[in-house]
Amino acid sequence: MDAKKVKLSKFSSVLSQLRKERGISQKKAATDLGISQALLSHYEKGIRECGLDFVIKCSDYYGVTTDYLLGTSESRNGVRQGGFALEEGAFESHSVGNLAAATSLLLDSVSASIKDPKAKKLIYDYYLLTIYRGALTLAKTGVLPKEMFKLDYNVGRELASAAIAVEDAKFVFLEDKSRTGVDAAARTAINQLIEEAEEHITENFIID
Repeated sequence: MDAKKVKLSKFSSVLSQLRKERGISQKKAATDLGISQALLSHYEKGIRECGLDFVIKCSDYYGVTTDYLLGTSESRNGVRQGGFALEEGAFESHSVGNLAAATSLLLDSVSASIKDPKAKKLIYDYYLLTIYRGALTLAKTGVLPKEMFKLDYNVGRELASAAIAVEDAKFVFLEDKSRTGVDAAARTAINQLIEEAEEHITENFIID
């Protein structure tokens, strides 16, 4: 089998596998991807070769890299296997460079794996505020010029810390949506106040 046929075979196999993993029908996947079911069937069986535009569309749809789709990488999100592991003696302990490299790996993973714009913004805001708070600390120690900041150090740090706490709460809120409160028959005045307070919190601090 020549290289082109091998490449086509890998793509068709991965394409079919990703759809089955999601538990969706070929008809639904085809509709979502903007093609006919017959054409998708041909792609999944390796009968026909698709264009680059379709590969990119599938990459976005299934949340994997184009390299993974084409079978040239085993990593679905672009982070190489073992990328989070440090080889013994390879890195200097407490190195700022290591911190930068680890942060880059994490953000690259987020960029490749998460397709929801709101979720990406949540993570961006969290990192943004954390870096800002760190920059304030460096300014206080003289590493960065205080003229870079409009806010007073103490005010800025308090507000940044509060904002980070809100971002943390957003993560928790997204993870746990199972809480529904007590039955109506058991409601009391304190239940009403709790409900109003939680509604105020979620409307003003949690829900975008």
